[in-house]
Amino acid sequence: MATDSQNTHCILCQTPLRGRREARGVFCCAGCERVYEILNQMDDAAKASYLTAARQMGLVPSDIEPTADPGITQSNAALPEDRSAIRVARFHCEGMVCPSCGWVVEQVLGSAPGVRRVAADFFSGSAKVTYDLRETSDAALIAHLSPLGYRLSRITDSTRTGASRRATLDLIISAVLTMNLMTLSFARYAEGFGWIDAPPAFLAWIEMLLLVPVLYIGWIPMVRRAMAALKRGRMTMDFLISIAVGAAAVLSVAAMITHRPDIYFETCAGLVTISLLSGMIEARIRERAFSDLAPLLSLSIIRVRSIDPDGNERYLDVNQVVRGDQVRFFKGETIPFDGEVVSDRAFVSEAVLTGEPVPRRKVPGDFIAAGSKVVEGQVSLTVVRQFKETRLHAIASSVAETMATSETRLRSQDRIAAWFAPTVLAIAAGAWLVRLAAHGIDAALSPAGWFPSVAVLAVACPCAFSLAGICAVTAATGTLLKKGILVKDLAELEILHTVNHVIFDKTGTVTQGEMNVDRIAWRNAPRDASLELVLAAERGSDHPIAQGIRAYLTDAGITEVAGADAPGEDLSGQGRSVTRGDQTFAIGSAALFDDLFEPLHLTPGHTAVWFGRNGRAEGCFLFTDKVRPNTKAAIAGLNALGLTTELVSGDRDAVTQRVAEEIGIPQATGDVSVDQKKAVVNKRKSQGKTTAFVGDGTNDALAMDQATVSIALSHAADEALVASGFVALSKRPESLLDLFTVGKKLTKVIKTNYLWAFAFNTVFIPVAAMGKLVPVIAMLLMLASATAVLLNSLRVRR
Repeated sequence: MATDSQNTHCILCQTPLRGRREARGVFCCAGCERVYEILNQMDDAAKASYLTAARQMGLVPSDIEPTADPGITQSNAALPEDRSAIRVARFHCEGMVCPSCGWVVEQVLGSAPGVRRVAADFFSGSAKVTYDLRETSDAALIAHLSPLGYRLSRITDSTRTGASRRATLDLIISAVLTMNLMTLSFARYAEGFGWIDAPPAFLAWIEMLLLVPVLYIGWIPMVRRAMAALKRGRMTMDFLISIAVGAAAVLSVAAMITHRPDIYFETCAGLVTISLLSGMIEARIRERAFSDLAPLLSLSIIRVRSIDPDGNERYLDVNQVVRGDQVRFFKGETIPFDGEVVSDRAFVSEAVLTGEPVPRRKVPGDFIAAGSKVVEGQVSLTVVRQFKETRLHAIASSVAETMATSETRLRSQDRIAAWFAPTVLAIAAGAWLVRLAAHGIDAALSPAGWFPSVAVLAVACPCAFSLAGICAVTAATGTLLKKGILVKDLAELEILHTVNHVIFDKTGTVTQGEMNVDRIAWRNAPRDASLELVLAAERGSDHPIAQGIRAYLTDAGITEVAGADAPGEDLSGQGRSVTRGDQTFAIGSAALFDDLFEPLHLTPGHTAVWFGRNGRAEGCFLFTDKVRPNTKAAIAGLNALGLTTELVSGDRDAVTQRVAEEIGIPQATGDVSVDQKKAVVNKRKSQGKTTAFVGDGTNDALAMDQATVSIALSHAADEALVASGFVALSKRPESLLDLFTVGKKLTKVIKTNYLWAFAFNTVFIPVAAMGKLVPVIAMLLMLASATAVLLNSLRVRR
């Protein structure tokens, strides 16, 4: 198996060595060395056949089909099946330098105890592992693979922002210190009830020292956020809480120095801790959204095959490919560049940017846009634009910028704070001015004079106010997740009830995104012999239409004509043909036939694929992209909720209109581009409608970005998933009804929570202004109000 390039290239995969290790020859990596050893254990015929097939695929030796699943060990088989113990995890895998490494990672991880299945991909640098938690763990898998030089890291761990982890740590520290503060403050409360004599004075100083780290962890960042918002002309909930905590702290220090009993150190810590709890919940919701979303994202290509001037393949990082380089892609792979085709034959799906489900044949000189996917054959192209220069990258960058600048906190709190905080400040100032007018300046400046005003600020922000929105939202996100809806954007969940117009993409959203045979239209009587020739002509083709025809005829009991010994011949993208005697049987577009007929049952929503002999059409297959089950009922349900609906698509207008009519959508537009979809959303908004956009393609991402609420399907392109505020994990159209129903109920619960918080303030702010509020009573009332909010929030789950 050695070659003339033995000293410069890997003897297995021909990757340049670049100083890599030697063993039984020269190899680019430990993976190739291991594969080489396995190949040498095969007989010559098996080895030659294997290498030929593997190199044709460009993946040495990923085409091996093991006789048994290597991921199922004896220990696996001995355990009873428990679905709750099975986990599917995605890992980044560093150290893979050629396709052989992917195969080695599969074999090594597959042999680990508890591993059920492994799929490693060299080009994305990733591995998907299905394993049993009762027998192994992430750490065990990482340790199992590390001796070979491959480093695994969980994708969810490597992509998380760390906000949730930091928020949780801050909450834990603050909560522990707050509990100690409350324990020490019990001595003062016991004195107030007459249970004990005066507690030692130093206890108050200890309380103050315990409060300092709590203020540093939670209050100072809160003040910074509040000041930043004030510079933008906004008064947020952070401002209200920071004023309350600061006022309570000042009151407590002054009371401690003047030997007054009005010490609020534990109240300060409690307010900060409740605020940190609210922030932690928000961070956890966001992290859970992106963690649950990670397995849905189709992993981006990070390496590609580059062809040098001598025709040798090299594996380069996608960012190393420059304009003018020649690259090659095989069936199932996504093309990350704009380029010009130089290979002979391939079918490519451009649905990622056009929404059109039918693959297109590409011949030398044709242009291919980034994001297209190879569905048949292989594609070699000359790079015209690097990834960062492509339309696909522009869309992704636009969405990423929007995500980076979007608000993550609950907007309802800040809207309320915008008028509530000035009102509270005015009441506090009014209480002080009353004392100034009634008792003079000396009395007003004394501790007894300013204590009621500061007490107003302290009591004005109970726990219920901080938890009113976030607790209801948390309950709603859990409920929606059970119903198959993942919430990514809390702000969109809050305003979901305002939506009155829903725009749907067609292909892959309300339809299944697959070409299916609806029926066969015949010129004369049906002839099974012709259908047998259809199977013969389509044999060997991986085109989606060919696959649909084979599946349809197989289900109908049609078998291939006897004596067929060769697959059909491709006819330059128009179809395929097979010769029997002096007759040529063809199947494909109308251009292949001189004598056509008018098919019965042909509608504007059908795609016709003709077949016949010697230029005379005998019949045609009528293809449709089927509507998802129960879509019509879901649309009717949305209408019943008071929502209007609209359908847009990059597909032909006639097809779009037909689908809209079938599912009961009154307004539809076809032949729309990426920018036109965005324009449709903006037009509806200019008409005063609050829009939601439901889509699944990269060509939907900009429209989703412009919509008030955006919903993506779980199989959606990465850009659509990132742009969306919600992800429908299930394929049930009815889940949209669940989403909007929960959204309306959430609004009612949040309003009730805020009403309770306002009631608390309405009653007890006057009490505080009169100087009648005792700290222990304030703490008990705060606990009672928070409990009421928590219980009311659970109504969302019913």
